[in-house]
Amino acid sequence: MYLFTMFNFVTLVLMGLTVWLGVSRQNTKLGTNWPLFYYVFLVGYLKVFEGSLDPYMVYVGVVSALFLRFEFIGGWFLKFVRGTELFILAYVIYRCLALILML
Repeated sequence: MYLFTMFNFVTLVLMGLTVWLGVSRQNTKLGTNWPLFYYVFLVGYLKVFEGSLDPYMVYVGVVSALFLRFEFIGGWFLKFVRGTELFILAYVIYRCLALILML
């Protein structure tokens, strides 16, 4: 029997927001504030459910989102930071799926 708990619900919401952020990063301009709200939620999730995500991966995602938001960069470094953020988002989706399926 599978118990649907608050942890599972919040993890599903986090997965949905992560997919939304990954898609919106490709379709909208980089200067929006919505990704910063997502990362505030992600850091809160990290603090409430300790051990669920790797803190270093989350903080690398926060730093890359800040670089993208304030648009200091261009050229190859911009592509590197975007790729890094997409890698972090893929990690969050993978880890949330593993937590829900109890892998």
